[in-house]
Amino acid sequence: MSRALQTMARLAKVKQDVAMAKAKRLASQVAKAKDLQDQVIGFAGEYGQMALDQAQAGTSVSMMQDAMAFRTRLLDGASEQALASAELNRQLKQANALAMAARMKSKGLEDAVARRKRAALREQEESEAQEIEESISARLTLAANRKARVGIEDA
Repeated sequence: MSRALQTMARLAKVKQDVAMAKAKRLASQVAKAKDLQDQVIGFAGEYGQMALDQAQAGTSVSMMQDAMAFRTRLLDGASEQALASAELNRQLKQANALAMAARMKSKGLEDAVARRKRAALREQEESEAQEIEESISARLTLAANRKARVGIEDA
């Protein structure tokens, strides 16, 4: 069997493992970014509710304006985070596609190595069977020749 094919299969497996690890790492980053974005939006909602509560309680307009300004900054930050998340999602899709391609290549090479091993084993078995058959045939021929000689000597 070809050592080059085995080496290519091992390298493809390593590349597959690297691609899968990268995709997994990006998926984790996407999840963290989404959680952060949800948390910031939650804080913005709390500050909006706090501003409404302050308005009903008769708190000064400047305090209410500060709370609403901070809420707006939080929402702006969440919007920027959404853009970053979109880029991470794009990278994740690309990494998943690369990982799948690496997996397909690795599987193809593994299958080729397995086919070569089966073919080599089949050839070895056929060779051994041929050797056994030739050995038996030679013994039978030798025995037949001995019998023929014994029959000639008796006559």
